Amino acid sequence: MKNLLLALFACLTSFSANAQITFVKGYIVNEKGDTLKGEVKINPKKEQDNYNKVFFKGEDGTQKNYKANKVKAYGFDKQNYIAMEYEGEQKFYRVLARGEISLYKMMFEVINMNAVSWDGEYYLTRKDDKKMTTVKEGKFKKQLQEMMSGAAGYANEYDGDKKLDEEKAVEVITKYNNRS
Repeated sequence: MKNLLLALFACLTSFSANAQITFVKGYIVNEKGDTLKGEVKINPKKEQDNYNKVFFKGEDGTQKNYKANKVKAYGFDKQNYIAMEYEGEQKFYRVLARGEISLYKMMFEVINMNAVSWDGEYYLTRKDDKKMTTVKEGKFKKQLQEMMSGAAGYANEYDGDKKLDEEKAVEVITKYNNRS
C-alpha cells in the first residue's frame, strides 16, 4: 500500500511539474521584421494567453512582455502566431496552415451571466486575397471547395462533421498547398 501511494504521489508530482509555466525555445519577429531567437514563456493551463501577449527572453537575457501591436509574429514548439487585426485591435492568431490557402485560429473571451470562458473562431485566407473569411464550421468543406476552385478534389478529402476537425482541416490544406 505504501508503494502504491508513493507511485501515485510521484505521478501527480511529475504531472503538475509538466503543466506549469515554463520557458521554451522560441522566437519573435519585431516591428522591423528582424527575427530574434530566445525563449518564450508558456502556460499550458492558459492557452488563451498566447493570443494576447508573449513574454520573451532574448539570448542576451533581456525579458519583455509584448502585445500584438509591438511584434509581427512569434513561435515556439511548432506553434506559430501572427499579429493581425481583430475587432479594431491587434491580436495574435495561431497559424494552423500557411501557403496558397492559410488557416488561422483566434481565441477570445466570452462573458455569459458573469462567467468568463474562452471560445475560438477559425479563418481562411488565400495568398492573393488579404480578406479573411470566417469559417462556418458546418460549411467548411464547401468553403474549401470554393477556395480550391481548380483543385477542389482536395477539399473532398475533408470529412469533418458540424464541428471543425482542426487536424483534418490542416492536413487537407497542407496537401493542397504542397501540390505540384
